[in-house]
Amino acid sequence: VVNKKTSKTPAAASANVIDLTGDDSKPAATISKTKRNTAVKSAAAVNAGKAAVSRFSNNKNTTNNNNKTPSPTSKTLSQTHPNVKLPTKLQSKSKEEQILRTANRVKPHVMAVDTLLRVLLSVRSAPDNIKFRVIDRSNANYVQYVRDVPGAEDLLLAMNYRRNIHSTSGKNELRLERHLVDDALLYLGISALEQMRESEEYKLGKKLRAFHAEMRRIGKGQKEQQNLTEGEMEVRLQYLTKCPKEPPVGRGAIMNVELGDEREKIDGGLASRRFDGDDTLADVLNWLGGCYGDELLDKLRSREWCLCDLNRYPILPLDVEKHSNKTLQYIGLFPSGKLGVRLSEDSWRDGDEIMDDIHGSARGLGAASRSMLY
Repeated sequence: VVNKKTSKTPAAASANVIDLTGDDSKPAATISKTKRNTAVKSAAAVNAGKAAVSRFSNNKNTTNNNNKTPSPTSKTLSQTHPNVKLPTKLQSKSKEEQILRTANRVKPHVMAVDTLLRVLLSVRSAPDNIKFRVIDRSNANYVQYVRDVPGAEDLLLAMNYRRNIHSTSGKNELRLERHLVDDALLYLGISALEQMRESEEYKLGKKLRAFHAEMRRIGKGQKEQQNLTEGEMEVRLQYLTKCPKEPPVGRGAIMNVELGDEREKIDGGLASRRFDGDDTLADVLNWLGGCYGDELLDKLRSREWCLCDLNRYPILPLDVEKHSNKTLQYIGLFPSGKLGVRLSEDSWRDGDEIMDDIHGSARGLGAASRSMLY
């Protein structure tokens, strides 16, 4: 018994194929089978493939055949894109421009500026001392404050430092050879860094560094409460007696409060507790007073520091005096809350109203809009 659906002869199958190629050299059935096995590619895909092959060929010719004439089929970027002009690499610019541009990039990073300035001053004062002309790139302080800062290591390279692997110890280091010490470059680098210390970015970075030092001190007091005095413990207990009872697990919302920027990873700088939606901001403040003492609350009320809702964007400070009796649901801290203690800007510290464009939606059912809070 022959199945009629599957018993087509090759002649019958080829009879159903229409040849639109105009090529008589192949049977129509063969052409159709080849086309079915080949995916249709768009013009963009074909051109992208050609460009990738061309770039690969150019790179290969450049690295392996520097002394050979390029293949006539390979094209350079200027040939394929004549209207595209690439900027000059920093290493190809003058030493003066390298130093000025790299110093400008480093200026928001306080420790990097101070460390680089100390290094250059030491080299200028004692150029024959090898200790000041060799920097261990694996040193913990160098890794934390200098190595990964944009422009910091480029500044040292512009001062004629060179990357080097020590022959005996195998240390990865930056070395400035004695014959490469240039008094003019040292003068220019030191002057550029001293000028960066007068910039607004550096001054703000200095304030933030001092602020986070205060946050670490307060966080340490929370973690080591056994070292608190009797008076400090009594003040904290008084704040905790004003807090409502914490809801059981499964009820309420978790409130997280971070001291400083979360990237600083301050030890003891994270506090967490559950609150109900009808609890007020004053209850949260009393809880913070019980965790960190009255110094934190005094700085928040004086607006030297500010309490910010990190779940909103843009991040704006909460007026702890104006909204102290407002419920967490009204403020938008329910069903979840994430607050952060930040250094206040000058406008907020001076008591100015926030006049910027306030956008962003309310968080949670029954929460007030931003225009009502600010």
